Amino acid sequence: MVRSSFSILFTIRESKVRKNGKAPIEIAITVNGDRCTLSTGKQVTIDKWDKIKQQVRGKDEEAQSLNNCLKSIKAKLYQKEAELLDRGFIITAGLLRDAYFDKVESIKERSLFEVFTEHNQEQEKLIGNGVSKATYWVSVYTIRLLKEFVQQKYKREDLYLRELNLNFIQSFHSFLRIDKGMAQNSSTKHLKLLKKIINLSVANSHMAFNPFSTYKVEREPVETTFLDEEELRTIINFDTPLPRLEKAKDMFLFGCFTGLSYIDIKTLTSEHFEKDNAGRIWIKKRRIKTGILSRIPLLPIAKLILDKYKGGDKLLPIQDPADINKYLKDIAILCGINKRIYFHTSRHTFASTVTLANNISLEVVSKMLGHTNTRMTAHYAKLIDKCIGEQMDKLMNRFTEGTDY
Repeated sequence: MVRSSFSILFTIRESKVRKNGKAPIEIAITVNGDRCTLSTGKQVTIDKWDKIKQQVRGKDEEAQSLNNCLKSIKAKLYQKEAELLDRGFIITAGLLRDAYFDKVESIKERSLFEVFTEHNQEQEKLIGNGVSKATYWVSVYTIRLLKEFVQQKYKREDLYLRELNLNFIQSFHSFLRIDKGMAQNSSTKHLKLLKKIINLSVANSHMAFNPFSTYKVEREPVETTFLDEEELRTIINFDTPLPRLEKAKDMFLFGCFTGLSYIDIKTLTSEHFEKDNAGRIWIKKRRIKTGILSRIPLLPIAKLILDKYKGGDKLLPIQDPADINKYLKDIAILCGINKRIYFHTSRHTFASTVTLANNISLEVVSKMLGHTNTRMTAHYAKLIDKCIGEQMDKLMNRFTEGTDY
């Protein structure tokens, strides 16, 4: 909306002369007859103030500094007026004053870490209610990396959102890969979170341009490991006198026959078990990572493992992640399995070998795994197809060798 009258007048308040003989310099803003005043935070002796020119007399360093400050204040007021008009505000003297002090939210200058911190605070409130501790930790770690990067490249504590551009993203990516020694997929995790923050900033009108619009964040394909039926039976039959390996084997097999992740097994309690009218025992538990409900019928091997550890301090005495992964590596070597096995391999094995390979539908497996949609589960079906294809290729080669067809 076009204003009909607008004026900025610098004055001094002679009635409030300080002990040092200086009076405060104030600004009177008038818009269509509506007037308000605000302080510049500056002072000047009365005899040095030029009422006509609305500036400090003299060419000494102090006078030039004060006059430059007043010019800067006037320029900022005109800038805020333009921003308010651009967003359709009806300008008033009070509104312009609030805009000058960044109290008008829609035109408030926001910084990267200010917005990122707000995001993390919201994430922290949602822990256990759709956000896992691991997801929140990634957010905290990403902002820590960004602060280190900004300090290193720009020698500053923060950046305004309007300062972010394509070079900023490219440089941060290089910082993660080179300075922090991250693999592509690890760096992608932090870049995607930064992209989320910038998308939110654009959506909330804190930024006019999205630098990610011309920058692709891509993950490298990773080969998902799971045990085939023969390898799974080998671990089931694996016998060891070492209690730590036996416990690791049992916890791993429980994951293979329930599809539960490490943290979901660790937080499993008797309250998560239900018995239906047909006598089936079900595990019904919301995933810590996503809050999505997993519904899994308890298979005999999983029940045997639960009974084995019945009466202990915990339902299942699962070891720390680093320890159990180390023990699983030892078990794979002792079993002659030429694969790098981690605890999460058990979840992949449940999805692939235990269920999909035995004609359990994609929709049913998706519900048991607690996936939000079948697209997430379809990945395992592709893995099964790949294995079937490789086995059939071997079979074809065997039957075509030495033939004249």
